[in-house]
Amino acid sequence: MFSLIKRLISTDKSHTSVYSRDELDSHIDMAVEHFDSRLKLISGYRKKLAPAVEQALIHADALIARLPDSIDVNLKAYSSDPRVYAYFGSADQMEHLFSHSQEFREFAKKPESFPLTHGYALMVMSRQEKSVLGHAQRGDMIQSEVMQQVVNFTGHQLVKPSASEEGVRYDLRERAFQHMVAEAVLKVARHAEKKADLERERIHLKMALKTLQAEHGALDFVAEEAHQTQHKIGQLRKQLAKVELKHDKASRGLESINEYLELLINVLNHSDEYCGLENRSDCLGQHNVVVDPDVGSEVPYAEIRIGELQRYGVIVRYPLNELKDQSRIASQVHSIYGQ
Repeated sequence: MFSLIKRLISTDKSHTSVYSRDELDSHIDMAVEHFDSRLKLISGYRKKLAPAVEQALIHADALIARLPDSIDVNLKAYSSDPRVYAYFGSADQMEHLFSHSQEFREFAKKPESFPLTHGYALMVMSRQEKSVLGHAQRGDMIQSEVMQQVVNFTGHQLVKPSASEEGVRYDLRERAFQHMVAEAVLKVARHAEKKADLERERIHLKMALKTLQAEHGALDFVAEEAHQTQHKIGQLRKQLAKVELKHDKASRGLESINEYLELLINVLNHSDEYCGLENRSDCLGQHNVVVDPDVGSEVPYAEIRIGELQRYGVIVRYPLNELKDQSRIASQVHSIYGQ
């Protein structure tokens, strides 16, 4: 996979294809099955989808290639690696994350994992930065009540454990591609919802208009009230005209299966709008206080954007022999609230 990534980055875009026919076909099949299987009825649908599918895969592979190398996360690293110390509030928290991750435990229990010493996963987190008052050294002096920026990583989760770093990267590529297809499905659902909302509004306005017209007929002998009702009727007609215009426009979209294919192709061709990844880092000192580069340690992470969701992540490597049936945190909770 890594040789492919190098080709993706260095190869000119005029190439015919950087993927094998089998790989393209498998992802075309995946896109069609997840989006709308009726696309198979379109003559030459594979040929029409192939360039867009390839473009989406190229984008996903380029994103994954930006992820830094994996970081060893273990009890020893917690006390010796500033990055690991920064990611977790305590060694117990780290132990609890891996030992009580259902996905990671299931991975470790598979027969094919028995010969392994380590497991890999993408660790995703939330990142918060806040201002606090603390102590800071200025030359030989310690100053108190100094405003400082502190970074905290919370909400840790492990995504799709694997036997290798390459396995994690491949799975992330597949997830990114599936998300792009899901975005196309979401667009169809939103279109249908918008059309249904407009239809309901259209019916409501028609019924309101009929009611006012009936009232106007009954009040034609009362000049003032009839005039007010006539004004309301005019306003409703204008509203109804606008809604019917929007409804007609919505009805003209996605009328045929070919338009569904065009929508899917358009989403895949603009995959950068739906998935993004940028490498970031903080220079942190003790207690995760933001400090100057010559004082602290660089703590890297990737800023990952999937649709409207933004998380922060790093690929981690964890020793399987440090997995516990019950972490210290879980044991403490059980001793307090358990039987």
